[in-house]
Amino acid sequence: MKKISKSMKICIALGILFGLILLFIKLRFQLSEEETMRIYIYSSIAVLLTGVIINLSYNLFYGRKINVLTPLLAEAKYDEYLEKITAIRDKVKSKHLRAIAELNRTAALTGKKEYRAAVEILKELAPRVKKMSSVEMVRRLNLCLNYFYLKEYKEAETLYKDSESLFRKYKENAFYKKNFTILDLFMDLCCYGKKEGVAEGIQEARRMYPEKQLQEDFDYLEALLKEGK
Repeated sequence: MKKISKSMKICIALGILFGLILLFIKLRFQLSEEETMRIYIYSSIAVLLTGVIINLSYNLFYGRKINVLTPLLAEAKYDEYLEKITAIRDKVKSKHLRAIAELNRTAALTGKKEYRAAVEILKELAPRVKKMSSVEMVRRLNLCLNYFYLKEYKEAETLYKDSESLFRKYKENAFYKKNFTILDLFMDLCCYGKKEGVAEGIQEARRMYPEKQLQEDFDYLEALLKEGK
């Protein structure tokens, strides 16, 4: 027998309470069926709108709190970022926000070179974010990069090719372009065996994206190039 979730129990309890209040009002003020139905419709709309506004405000509030932490990643302050994003993940009730916070934790784990831990989380997140296009794209992108860091090139290539149609939608997005630049450099060097022009591509990307976090990626790519991957 399927267990009723806590949120469903709350909804049922509130529905019963709402019905009892409506019945009390009808009897107390001797309302007709038409008047009672009118009150029911208007109050239902009001409750629904209030719920939507509260939910949106909640998501916006914590969404901003998550975004405010982004500079910590750019500055490679991974421990501080991990501590703060984990606190948000543990506090929020929204499954959507919790999944995003968990996804963002993997960026810090990758920065700390805890690639295997990041991969496990990213795999576990798959069923939770598959219906959120941009979040699923970031999950796949991060998973590809972690496979490269682990030198699991076959897994990285397979995932990249499976994700091309999704990646194509975001490759020119200003926020994600730098990450795709790094990913494509990895693909050229580690999967396609391309050497010509890769060193120049890394140097050009270095100039375009000076963030400390990304400079570490370029250092890693240059080391791979020198050792012949």
